[in-house]
Amino acid sequence: MNFESTFKPMYIGKMLVKNRLVVPAMDSAMCEMDGKIEKMACDYYGARAKGGFGIVITEIAAVDDKATGMPGEPRLYSDEYLPGLTRLANAIHTGGAKAIVQLHHAGRETASAMIGQTAVGPSSIPSVVYREPVNEYTTEQVYELIDSYIDSSVRCKKAGFDGIEFHSAHGYMGLQFMSPRTNKRIDEFGGGVEGRSYFHKLIIEGIRKACGEEFAIIVRMDSIEARVGGIEENEAVVFARLLESYGADALNISAGTYAAWDTIVPTPDMPQGWNWHGTRRIREAVKVPVMAAGRYSDPFVIEQSIERGDTDFVCLGRQSIADPEFPNKMAGGDLADIVPCIGCTQRCMSFNDHDSLQEGDWGVSCMLNPMSNNRKDVQYDMAEESKKVMIIGAGVAGMEAAWIAAERGHDVTIYEKNDESKVGGQFLIAAYPPFKQDLTRPIRYYKHMCKKNGVKMVFNTNVDTEFIKSVKPDVLVVATGATPFKLNIPGSDAPNVYQANDVLVGKSILGNSALVIGGGMVGVETAEFCQDYCARVAVVEMRDDIAMDLYMTVRDSLLRRFKQEGIEIYRKTCVSRIEGNTVYAEQDGKEIVLDGFDNIIFAVGSKPEVQFEDVESLADQVFVIGDAKKARSAVEAIYEGARVGMSI
Repeated sequence: MNFESTFKPMYIGKMLVKNRLVVPAMDSAMCEMDGKIEKMACDYYGARAKGGFGIVITEIAAVDDKATGMPGEPRLYSDEYLPGLTRLANAIHTGGAKAIVQLHHAGRETASAMIGQTAVGPSSIPSVVYREPVNEYTTEQVYELIDSYIDSSVRCKKAGFDGIEFHSAHGYMGLQFMSPRTNKRIDEFGGGVEGRSYFHKLIIEGIRKACGEEFAIIVRMDSIEARVGGIEENEAVVFARLLESYGADALNISAGTYAAWDTIVPTPDMPQGWNWHGTRRIREAVKVPVMAAGRYSDPFVIEQSIERGDTDFVCLGRQSIADPEFPNKMAGGDLADIVPCIGCTQRCMSFNDHDSLQEGDWGVSCMLNPMSNNRKDVQYDMAEESKKVMIIGAGVAGMEAAWIAAERGHDVTIYEKNDESKVGGQFLIAAYPPFKQDLTRPIRYYKHMCKKNGVKMVFNTNVDTEFIKSVKPDVLVVATGATPFKLNIPGSDAPNVYQANDVLVGKSILGNSALVIGGGMVGVETAEFCQDYCARVAVVEMRDDIAMDLYMTVRDSLLRRFKQEGIEIYRKTCVSRIEGNTVYAEQDGKEIVLDGFDNIIFAVGSKPEVQFEDVESLADQVFVIGDAKKARSAVEAIYEGARVGMSI
């Protein structure tokens, strides 16, 4: 497939776009805390422009001093921000993309601590997330707000941007006026769809008058609000036609609002392109181009969505974070080189939350591609001298270190105890539960990058100290992973007691019921795996709640499925012993009995594989990374692998 539809140019208003791939606006934490734009943000967005995207829409930018919703949000309401905005527009244009700024006002969806004053909105209804008082705009203040949007657009044009995107989705000000859930006004800006869209009419017409016909005006809107009493698909179609009649050049269709965050940032259990139906209905109702958001990352899904008429443009949110070069690789047919987005949200949505990441490693990035934010300190050059590098373990940490080191000119060999079909370590086992199939994609990517860069991969080989000494590496990287363990309690060695990993890969055949001890990520995903085989499944967790190591939206989605599937949850419960099909535990100071389980499954953590004594003496440079250093998440493991590959 040559992806002809994806790379066919198309006009948005008077603006000719070279292809249909869009970087949508997303908080990057790459701007300065005072709202100005400096080199870091220019490098981040410039990399995506160079990577071949047709349009780069920069992140939410505040139109007045009450608008800010994120720390470090760019600001548009003063000429003091013009120099940075100009540098940003130039960086995007230099890369070959069209540059668009997203006009933003958080309205009620911010905290008083963020803006230093009480939040504002079309009505006094508090945010369901922040739950703080909201000052309702007077009619005169609404007209002043409209002027702020127009003035900000003029400033964007002065900076050299090709247009703006008016944010009217995700619970922000545009949607707050549009939605019957948040707009209870009885002046000209309230009532039915005409009144609730009058705010948009005056902004779009005002920007057109102030900035001219050449300046693109895009509106981001929801196909569904995903909240009780909010906008549904039918009303979204009506709004879309009205926005077109007001002069919008294109509509960018997303979904969701605050407290429906998993609709804004779809979880791995949601299919790629899930928002296609609402987008297609809107596209069929209007004549202006339409953009689609909704977890797009596969080139074939993208091409077919455009070809069959679901959308004109596709927004690659998290995929554009994972791989800035996605369009160039897609156009060149280098699909195996694409760093895949798996929708995990473990690095792009949590930024700097992981203990083992380098201090100061701030800014949006990807679990699978720690270099993706293009910060200066994650860029690397060829090594000054080629070294003989021995890596033990073909998990994701080992393969990441291997291909980067090899790309930099080192002679790299990986030794793996399993055969080639089992590389990936714990990451491969993690692909076995429902909705986790995408984890096989990065394993294939890492294998490909190792082979592409000349890494020698030796399989079915157990490495001991004498073997390492015989190889005589200049650099030794130990990435042997970790081994699951059981609690040291009576009955833990019974024949019906298993490890989660063995259950997932089919080494243990399940009966009709299963109890999983351990409610972290491994435990809850194993429980859902068991549900496909067992009539009854339960999870026991000693902490206050389960799945606390999952990102909030992924966790919320999993808990909803647990409820639908009838999986039992025992929180604050400590298992003391196992007797046959019965588990005895303590809950709130009392013993409880969990009876009738054919299988008892441990998912209580892992411990590092310690295989070599005095490991530091085995090479001039020795690195122990990933779970071999300390059992943690794949985020830390891959990050450590990347840093080692860059530092050798």
